[in-house]
Amino acid sequence: MSLQNPRRVQSRDIPFFYRLMRAVVRSSLWIFFPRLRLLNRERLEQTGPALLLISHPRGFAASLLLVSALDRQAHCLLPSGKVHGFFCKLAARALGMRTLDFTPEQQDASIAPCMNLLANQEVIALFAGDAPPNGYQRPQAADLAARLAVEAILQGQEDIQPIIYPLHWFLGTGRRGPESLVYVDAPIQAKDFLPKVGEDLAEASQQLVEAIRTAISANIFGLAEQELDNLTGELEDLSREDLRLEWAHHPTWKQRPEDLKLSSFAREWIVEENYTNPARLVELREAVDAYREARRQCALEEFITEVSGPWQASGTKVAAAWVETVLGFPAALYGLVNHLPAVIALWASGLFKNSPRRDPKVEWLLRIFIVLSSYTAQVFIVHFWWGRAAAGYYTLTLPVSGAYLWRYRWLVRHRTHVLVRKVLHPGRSVRVTQERKNLLDTFSREFERSLRSSHAPNGPSTDLAQ
Repeated sequence: MSLQNPRRVQSRDIPFFYRLMRAVVRSSLWIFFPRLRLLNRERLEQTGPALLLISHPRGFAASLLLVSALDRQAHCLLPSGKVHGFFCKLAARALGMRTLDFTPEQQDASIAPCMNLLANQEVIALFAGDAPPNGYQRPQAADLAARLAVEAILQGQEDIQPIIYPLHWFLGTGRRGPESLVYVDAPIQAKDFLPKVGEDLAEASQQLVEAIRTAISANIFGLAEQELDNLTGELEDLSREDLRLEWAHHPTWKQRPEDLKLSSFAREWIVEENYTNPARLVELREAVDAYREARRQCALEEFITEVSGPWQASGTKVAAAWVETVLGFPAALYGLVNHLPAVIALWASGLFKNSPRRDPKVEWLLRIFIVLSSYTAQVFIVHFWWGRAAAGYYTLTLPVSGAYLWRYRWLVRHRTHVLVRKVLHPGRSVRVTQERKNLLDTFSREFERSLRSSHAPNGPSTDLAQ
């Protein structure tokens, strides 16, 4: 089979239905991924045939994002089993996506259509999908990409020069996740790996396959090794902490939580995720940090409650504090309303806070003058609207309500906040414990889902801890 010369083939316009579906996908994805950025976009916008290699495990979601981000039409080859549901299959069909399970038969059947696409200067996006522990599927994707590139060059008498672009993804779970990024790595020129005179074609093709494997096996967004070790240690500590509380009800058990560690399968999953989906590890790290901060706040509240004084041991003092907090609130609110004009005047004049550049005596005289002026203006207003008797009663309440406002302020700072913390502490402790369980459950679900999608062989136990 010979390919048509691209110089004689005019670039085809993008079909109207594809552009319509792409517009729908763009508007829909904006709700969930409003901050998607395509780094080195200009590399993909160049004309000419191109092969895009994606190893992100969320193949269908990544394909939709890729279609929405590119102005050129992208023909996506997805691993079998990545498109679920009627509407997802309908969208995939409308966007021209095809599924492939990387068997030799399906690879042979896909060569001819892909050759025609490359001859027409189109873009083919090849999704490697999940990489099983034995590393089968990702090398198969590399083999197919190398085969397409080499055959396109040879059958086109070197007029077809497809360029291979590895794409590295940092894809969060939505609006609340980290910013989603797609990095277009340095292009791999397939023509640079063509055999020279006297060289073997199979050996040259194998070198191209190795170059492609190396490019897609490294993700520039991956966490550093030290960060991975820290994350693994944090997850082990959380697992031990959870087991310690659970096993406290079984004192006869001889096994200790301190002896448990993450299983080798869980450690391998973390390393694999760092290559294919580092955003998931970043979100997991943020969840661990959020839990640590919530636990720290809970411990701080408990410490504040314990060191707030011996008055908590007296039921009479505790009851009196609760009664005054509830019954004294209207009086304190009345005093706050009365002194709000004076507070605004002090704040506007800069006298609300002490200043080292002013004489303290002059400062206090000015404050007293402003407060008394505010009292006078307020009494005058009451006298004007409600008469002399109401103004007389109101004048007496001004200093009394001000004095009680200071008393209530002391009560809130030294008594009420302690009582409120003490009441809310059990509920917060339960929420912190539930947050830890949810975090570990999320980790366990992601780990087990990865094992199922990778078709991990039956063998030793795949529990998180061992």
